[in-house]
Amino acid sequence: MSLLKKLILFAAVMAVMTVFTACSDEQGDTFGVQETLDDNAFKIFRTDATESSLVWEKGEKPGEDLSREEQVNAVLRELGTNPVSKEMKRLLPSSVTILSAYFGLDGQLIVSFSKEYNDISTVSEVLLRAGYVKTLCQLDFVDYVEFYTDSTPLILRSEAVPGLMKSTDFIDNTGQSDYFSQEAELTVYYLKRYEKMLGPQAYIVTYDGTSSYEKLVTDILVSGPSSSNTEFLPTLPEGTVINKISSTDGIVYVDVNEAFLSFRENVGEELTVYSLVNTLCDLHGIMKVQITVNGTSRKLIEKYGQNGLIERKPELIANEKAGEADG
Repeated sequence: MSLLKKLILFAAVMAVMTVFTACSDEQGDTFGVQETLDDNAFKIFRTDATESSLVWEKGEKPGEDLSREEQVNAVLRELGTNPVSKEMKRLLPSSVTILSAYFGLDGQLIVSFSKEYNDISTVSEVLLRAGYVKTLCQLDFVDYVEFYTDSTPLILRSEAVPGLMKSTDFIDNTGQSDYFSQEAELTVYYLKRYEKMLGPQAYIVTYDGTSSYEKLVTDILVSGPSSSNTEFLPTLPEGTVINKISSTDGIVYVDVNEAFLSFRENVGEELTVYSLVNTLCDLHGIMKVQITVNGTSRKLIEKYGQNGLIERKPELIANEKAGEADG
């Protein structure tokens, strides 16, 4: 794609993505958690109120007089309780149950969930997996955790099998350099500066594996192009916040705040909507987008799709014709 200009984002990407702050003591302070945990307590991981980031609160470490199985079950019970803080939510949905937890031949801990686990949205599933692994791996005898659904190893929607997972597979925002990370090429659609059209801008993003592509790409879109970029202008209104985003069966469900409706004068309603829709539909496997505002549907947006589900509109993309695949 000749118009794409690749940018390598390093420290800057942290400003435009929801970073994984699970083990940051500063995160604990946000929710009134002790900055330094004593030896008899460890972190019980939760999700924040928007269900887009991982946070933690103080928990009790099981007594060493208990068996390994009893200690694991005690931690799982605590993970299944509601958080003390009203600004947090538990990771496991009420529709999902834990069928069993046992140790495999190589000593790894296997946690088996009911089949309803497969219905969890992409964002929530990644956060749940990260939170459970990081919580359980605080036990001295747990180095690896493997997830099962019913009696078979977990298979993600991407058909990937997570397999054995360790705590450091999920990066912390601690400034260290020896953590696991991944790279992804993501494309967002901004306004072409001298055209009433959208144009693609590509980013190679280094990320920690705890945020979905949907979350990463919308955070970049909200942030807008860099001030030094002379080719593009921002499309989303100033103050736009992504309240929640998830995907299932090829559909992204994104909830925004009221500021989204304060369309920029030089962008307008249609280009604002399709800047978001085309960006999300550029992700592999995504076909449609449903946009709600503070949890409710709006006719102003719904009119662009059937039953509120909006499809990609290539006619609004510069140098791309309707029906043609790009590049």
